[in-house]
Amino acid sequence: MNALSDILTFKAKEVITFKNSNINEAMKFGFSYMESEDHIVHYIVANSNNMKKILGNVEDSKIKIEKDSIGELWTAKLLISDKLNDDHILFSNNIFSAVVNLQTNKI
Repeated sequence: MNALSDILTFKAKEVITFKNSNINEAMKFGFSYMESEDHIVHYIVANSNNMKKILGNVEDSKIKIEKDSIGELWTAKLLISDKLNDDHILFSNNIFSAVVNLQTNKI
């Protein structure tokens, strides 16, 4: 199995809610939550729409295509999975994952 399928099938996941539409703040929130649980973020998984927002709007993100990932943000590799919807971004490492449930004001 590869990293993406391992992460998506991993059972130890927390779901946390973030009430803001700012992708920069959502990234900081996800990293902060993982760090508060004594974990380092190794992977960020998002669908193609959210990944485009991350790469386009989060200044420290960069495209760096490797085996499974399309880029990097701070300590994490960026992975795309269209199994996640627009309301979810997954932060993970090898033992713990947190799904950030984005609660945006959809007008």
